Amino acid sequence: MPFRSAWIYVLALLALTFVAFWPGYFTKLQTHSMAHHAHAASSVLWIVLAIVQSWTAHHHRLALHRATGRAIFLLFPFFLVGGMWVIHVEAATLAGDFTSIEGKQIAQFGFFDPLANLAFALLFWLGLRHRYQVQLHARYMLATLLFVISPVGFRLLAMLIPFFRPDENFSYAMAGGNLIALAITLYLFRRASSHGRPFLIAAGFIAAQAISFDTLGRIPGWAPMFAAVSRVNLPFLLFLSAILGVAIAWHGWIAGARPGTPKAALAA
Repeated sequence: MPFRSAWIYVLALLALTFVAFWPGYFTKLQTHSMAHHAHAASSVLWIVLAIVQSWTAHHHRLALHRATGRAIFLLFPFFLVGGMWVIHVEAATLAGDFTSIEGKQIAQFGFFDPLANLAFALLFWLGLRHRYQVQLHARYMLATLLFVISPVGFRLLAMLIPFFRPDENFSYAMAGGNLIALAITLYLFRRASSHGRPFLIAAGFIAAQAISFDTLGRIPGWAPMFAAVSRVNLPFLLFLSAILGVAIAWHGWIAGARPGTPKAALAA
């Protein structure tokens, strides 16, 4: 079983997440939208589920591992809904302000956040698709957590190093967070490159996030295009995200079934 101590490292990531988001989010809960609360809750619950899944797998509690794993059918759609909701809020905020420093930064997230959601969905689906191949399954599921590292990393950098605090230097903090995430991902890939495809995929997405944030995200014509997302009907968008989340989870579950498994057993 790979990554026997993974649950300890993921627990440390959870602790760092609270530290990083404490000043800007947890101490100002009343100032944030329901979209941010949904996104935060789904992210924390996903990390907690990863801790439980790793612990149960490595302590021979496979029945509990399988039982708690079925929470993905609720949690994964919830995560997609929260992520899409935040993107809609970002677009609505941007629609009223294209020129300020904050507006320009929000526009840059128009590539960063969708790429994270896309990568998360792909790695999750592949994790289910390969759930009977332990080496790949464990890595795909752990790889979904790598997209938390950059947001945590750039906030910690801004807290610890004065240079990264001013708005003008925000891109440097983002670049630092992305480099931390990319370095950790490539390290995990090199530990077992024969089974490292999940981390290589994650590294590709993280690199795309970093590059697009400081290139495509800065194109003047991009901001109005991203802001146009705010004109999409929000309830319809969230409903579509939930349906898509259920469909991805279900398809991954079916695609990963052992050959000859009865359909009744899959639905059980």
